[in-house]
Amino acid sequence: MKRLALLAGLALIGESFGLNVDVSVGVINHKPSGLIQHPVPNGDRIDAKRDLGIGDESKVFGRLKLEHPLPLIPDVYLQYMPMEFFGSGNINRRIRYGNVTYDVNVRLDSKVELDRFDVGLYYGIPLFGLDPEIGVNTRIVSFKGSITGQEFLTNQVRTESKSATVPIPMLYGALGVNLPAVPVSFRGEVRGISLSKASYYDWSLEGRVKPTRTVPVYLSAGYRYEKLKIKDISDIFADIKVRGPFFMLGVNF
Repeated sequence: MKRLALLAGLALIGESFGLNVDVSVGVINHKPSGLIQHPVPNGDRIDAKRDLGIGDESKVFGRLKLEHPLPLIPDVYLQYMPMEFFGSGNINRRIRYGNVTYDVNVRLDSKVELDRFDVGLYYGIPLFGLDPEIGVNTRIVSFKGSITGQEFLTNQVRTESKSATVPIPMLYGALGVNLPAVPVSFRGEVRGISLSKASYYDWSLEGRVKPTRTVPVYLSAGYRYEKLKIKDISDIFADIKVRGPFFMLGVNF
């Protein structure tokens, strides 16, 4: 919530300087799947769904765009999207996570956080009816994963956790399509990068409608898909997909 308040504060500052401001807040339903491993290579690769019983979660997120008429200086895109997942279930094999090996047929309770904060710089290319954008984006990923269960051999209940914050540079592109004579528009965004130890990309499609022409408020709905693969960063391996629909309320002034 503090990061969402920060986006709102930056929107007010941008408006006071005469910038074109687009700020929106919404709800997204995250549907996760994939594998995690810690440590690398001695830990077991753990399936988020099959082993941990990780379920879907809905979260509030926000974004802010600041545009200006100055030449050569890029516009700014900020977005904060928290992710938090919980799981519970019995495993049918021994698994090692961190320094703990959990026994077979014991209950495991897990929690995974995967918060992301995007800072993007981009240039808009005005075309009739189209709004293409191209730029760069740094995604700061804050990961934390914890597992609680009965340890093999000692039979003690142990909690093992691992956290890391990783900045990931990405390329950014977007295309907006404005329909003539009707207050409806469509927008697509894509970000991606492939490095030696990590690859990350996501895309989203969104439809917007303005209920009135006099009030700069819009409603939108869309779908987002992202895939993160970390081979060995901070002793973590991850191959994770998160997808789901979202709904937003925005203001453009």
